[in-house]
Amino acid sequence: MAALFVCGAAHAQTKVVVDPGKKYQLFEGWGTSLCWWAELVGAWDEANYTKMLGAVADPDTGLGYNIFRYNIGGGDQPGHNHLTKGDGGAAVPGYKPTEKGDYDWTADPHQRNVLFWLAKKVKDPIFEAFSNSPPWWMTNSGCVSGGVNGADNLKSDYFDDFADYLSEVAKHFKEEWGITFRTVEPFNEPSAGWWSANGNQEGCGFKNKQSEMIVELGKALRKKGLFPETSVSAADESNIGDALARFNSYSAEARSYMFQVNTHSYSGYDSRAKLYNAAFAADKRVWQSESGPLHRSGDLDITLWMADVILHDLRDMHASAWVDWQLSDPAENWRTIIADHKKQTFSYAPRFYMHAAFSRAIRPGSRFIDSDNSNTLAAIREDSSLVLVVLNTGASDAKYTFDLSKFATIGNKAKVHRFTLPAALKADSDIDVSGKSFTVTAAAQSIVTMVIENATGGVCEASEIIPYAKIHDGGWNETTEVKVNPGDSLVIGPHPYDGGRWTWKGPNDFYYLGREVRFKDMRWQSSGIYTGTYVNPYGCESTVDVKVVVDDPAHPYVEPEKPDTGKVALNPQMAVGKETVSKIGGDLLISTSRGSVQLSIYDMQGTLLMRRQIDGFAIVPVANYAQKPYVVKISSAKKNVYQKIFR
Repeated sequence: MAALFVCGAAHAQTKVVVDPGKKYQLFEGWGTSLCWWAELVGAWDEANYTKMLGAVADPDTGLGYNIFRYNIGGGDQPGHNHLTKGDGGAAVPGYKPTEKGDYDWTADPHQRNVLFWLAKKVKDPIFEAFSNSPPWWMTNSGCVSGGVNGADNLKSDYFDDFADYLSEVAKHFKEEWGITFRTVEPFNEPSAGWWSANGNQEGCGFKNKQSEMIVELGKALRKKGLFPETSVSAADESNIGDALARFNSYSAEARSYMFQVNTHSYSGYDSRAKLYNAAFAADKRVWQSESGPLHRSGDLDITLWMADVILHDLRDMHASAWVDWQLSDPAENWRTIIADHKKQTFSYAPRFYMHAAFSRAIRPGSRFIDSDNSNTLAAIREDSSLVLVVLNTGASDAKYTFDLSKFATIGNKAKVHRFTLPAALKADSDIDVSGKSFTVTAAAQSIVTMVIENATGGVCEASEIIPYAKIHDGGWNETTEVKVNPGDSLVIGPHPYDGGRWTWKGPNDFYYLGREVRFKDMRWQSSGIYTGTYVNPYGCESTVDVKVVVDDPAHPYVEPEKPDTGKVALNPQMAVGKETVSKIGGDLLISTSRGSVQLSIYDMQGTLLMRRQIDGFAIVPVANYAQKPYVVKISSAKKNVYQKIFR
């Protein structure tokens, strides 16, 4: 981090090339967890908390947040009164206070007040539920703040009970209160080792058996009809490197219930790109689900320190969402909004204006693109406007010349807003864009946000594929045709080696997600053409066909028809097998007589936008995707995959 800050002062005048052909994550939005501030603000008079929540949600005059993480409380043992953090907001009630008793759906009214208001007022909100601890009666210590000496605290025979608890709360919210959690997160900083009994906030060590817990929760969600509309996210580790290690350790079954990798960005910054690469290769999005100055170093102003965290979480980790810890923390260095709970009033901390410099311009639905300077951020909004952000943490002014020559069209004016210390966000004069270029001066210790209309074009450059294969433990051969004997083993392992996503299709409905395809004890039925599709980090697609022949005289090889390579027609309606999909306005109409099928919607770079189960007939709202092409895929029980582009 210190090196990044020094970089901010080093660029006295810098040319920055912005390349719309190199596209990264689709941005889902900005957000905050609701604990613990909502436990207190939700107890205000409605007229008063309405004003504060307006500042959180309004995209023009407020922060424009659209993602909210609801804390499903564990609820501590009666007689325990030590959950004092957050001015007492940390004492989050649970919905099942005893093991043998009924659920108490009147619990936690204040956090729900805030959640319900946001659900009504925010456009297209995204809700996640997360747990800091199981209920006290499921824990080894009998206390929701942690185990003895920080040990794992969920009883070994209560994994299914905890899964049932979380899924039952999610089910009740959906069926009784109309709130659908898109994801449920069973952990919070599970490997940190600092959750101990009789502490001042809920926490639960979970260094071991995370895969087992994810599987139990996924099964419970499926059993109650919530999955895949509600899936599992994990693991909300404090350190990005820990998040990477845990994700790499998860079983295939655990990953099948996850559409999202969550991490906090308190530390482990050198693992940002590695985590994204691992998640992208596994077809998962990455959320930065909690952050703040927990491990702050150096003497840079705290507001600019956090701005640097935001910029590099989005730039280097390619986070699809950026979520604050709690925007109204009592501690000065942590808060965005200052709340006086006795007077039921609020005011803005400097971080409010810093966050707004990002969040008012980079809106949900934006696509991040490449800019070749580490102090900058670039994104294309749904309205085809280019957003550029420059962060200068240095002690002197810096000039940046933006080269926009890779755009087919670009507007002639850059609208400018400047954040300056201690707490100002103001519009500045427009800057002329001439010859697809312009220069801006970023004052010392400031943020400059620029918006330019009519940004179109960009050439996506696909990666070259080098086909490698080896038989048994022999050497690698660069080839697209392989002949093996019955019983042989084979590995197909093309390059690029990392940094993208590989999928394979082949004979007998063969499908595999991953680069290296391994076969053991090959038989004649495996002969055929295997098509590998590689999507590079920029969203550009390449394919390779590898012909595999098992030389079995009793079953001579017959040249097969080439399998579907993923090329799709551009019709507004399709009929595939026993499914029919039509687009009417902002909805997809889907009918199937095949039984249960899985619907997945991706953007053109392969990012998963939606997944749900379809039985019979369904009307699926897709208005969020109507302004851009998206890919509809349908998978039957036999794993036959069909797809179509809708525009």
